[in-house]
Amino acid sequence: MTQQVMHAQMGGETGGGEELIPAGAVTFGLEYRVLRGGEEEGVCIHVYGNSIANDDKELLRFDCFRVAPHYHYRNSTVKKNDRLMLDFTAEGDALAWTLDKIKNRLPIMLLRCEADEVARDLDQKDVDAALPKIVAWAETMTHRRG
Repeated sequence: MTQQVMHAQMGGETGGGEELIPAGAVTFGLEYRVLRGGEEEGVCIHVYGNSIANDDKELLRFDCFRVAPHYHYRNSTVKKNDRLMLDFTAEGDALAWTLDKIKNRLPIMLLRCEADEVARDLDQKDVDAALPKIVAWAETMTHRRG
């Protein structure tokens, strides 16, 4: 069975297929990316809006990279792709920071993506139920690569 692609193509290699974890109004996409022959790598967490009408459903992407962690506010319906670097000196571990934002700031971040309907439809119980699965997957991939 071929897996549905829910985002625009990105560069680099992935460490296997994308794991999809449904969480009500959103789906989390998890993959491990390796860029520039291994110079950069890390966990990548996509947040897809299930109600987005086109094929590119990505609204947020957290690139928890080893060297240059960053995240994107995206929305293909309004041609939005704002990339912000993560200051790991101030914020600490990129994955821990990302998981905190998913748990505590996801609705407001979706509003910044201009995805008001998705933010309104989000049920925190669905997100909370998905978080242990995201954590387990990320730990497995990080230990496998490390």
